[in-house]
Amino acid sequence: MSKVKQLNEMLMDALVRDLQDPDKCTPGLYTVVRGIVNDNRQEADGIPTEAVERVEQAMAEAAPFKIKEATY
Repeated sequence: MSKVKQLNEMLMDALVRDLQDPDKCTPGLYTVVRGIVNDNRQEADGIPTEAVERVEQAMAEAAPFKIKEATY
């Protein structure tokens, strides 16, 4: 496994752990996660729309702050 792939996997694992920790769920963390999702859009495009919408709704309900809709 390349070091870049290993670092990427470690980053993803850390972000998932942080998203599950109420003390670490900040607007900055959500911004980082959104950036990573956008950077990996090709992989995310294979996820059914219904699943993405359920995750977005769950994140919006669990967030300790208001998430603004992204504008493109």
